[in-house]
Amino acid sequence: MADYNLLEELTNISAFPGEESNVHDLIKREILKYADKISSLKTGSMFAIKTGSPGKCSIMLDAHIDEVGAIVSGITEEGFLRIQSNFIDPKILPGSVIVVHGKKEIKGVIGIKPFHLTSQEDLKKAFRIQELFVDCGLNKKEIEEIVSIGDSITFSPSFSKVNELVSNKALDDRIGVYVIIEVFKRLKRINHIINVIGHFACQEEFSALGAITSTYVLKPDFAIAIDVTHASSPNVSEKHSSELGKGPTVFIGPSVDRVLNKKIIDTAQKYGIPFQKEVGIVSQTDATYIQIVEKGVPVGVVSVPLRYMHTPVEVVDPQDVEKTINLLSLFIQEVDASFLEALYGEY
Repeated sequence: MADYNLLEELTNISAFPGEESNVHDLIKREILKYADKISSLKTGSMFAIKTGSPGKCSIMLDAHIDEVGAIVSGITEEGFLRIQSNFIDPKILPGSVIVVHGKKEIKGVIGIKPFHLTSQEDLKKAFRIQELFVDCGLNKKEIEEIVSIGDSITFSPSFSKVNELVSNKALDDRIGVYVIIEVFKRLKRINHIINVIGHFACQEEFSALGAITSTYVLKPDFAIAIDVTHASSPNVSEKHSSELGKGPTVFIGPSVDRVLNKKIIDTAQKYGIPFQKEVGIVSQTDATYIQIVEKGVPVGVVSVPLRYMHTPVEVVDPQDVEKTINLLSLFIQEVDASFLEALYGEY
């Protein structure tokens, strides 16, 4: 059963790229009892390690801490903030409640010219982010005492249960962080021969900085990126989406390791865990960057279906999350010498 309190805590915290340390204390609190080592890196990433026996090889489970947002690009004479972002569709922003991370956190709302004052011609046009503004209810002098150009902006948290589903900002990819924490809790009851590294990556939304630099430091023998993928909703084609409630997706394509993928799928089938296949060339996850470090790292991608990605109302099905935890925990248990020989040619 999902730990809704932990899910809410994880997703309510704001962590714009470069500000991931905001989440570190919570992760540390939750995983401390289950890991043999916990550390953070200068980049903003952190990791936990649970040693196996004999522990000759290591798997890295990767999820990113950061979330989408914007930065302050200007302050008008009236005290409104102009914003800039490469992460978000501007069409979804008007009417959003946001948090500006200045010298202190202040709330604001994103506004546009009222419908009544907009010409028919302009109503047909898409919003450009340069036309939007943040209203924090302060004049220019007041706002400049708190906010500077370049300060980050994130969606205001609004955790809620939507019948059997869960909605909030930052489920991309705090849900992956939650999955790794829960896998570590289960490892206490599982015999596993490999070391397990839980990697909580910085800056996936911006540059994959955490995935690249941490892979150099941690040197995993293979890795699985745990992220979110598009779930079906109106106007999203079946070709580009998976179904909520039907289990995690396993990415299938030339950029993931076939031996590793087969083991993930075999584990799901052995234990009757429902899963879906996501077919593509290159996954838009940290796996793309992990695999090119040093000699190359075999990677797989397991994702939780999510609706309304990069909005303040992202939605997941807790049943899919639980099935993802089950699959990864059992996969680690199932890793044996024969699999490692197939992966490397020797063990």
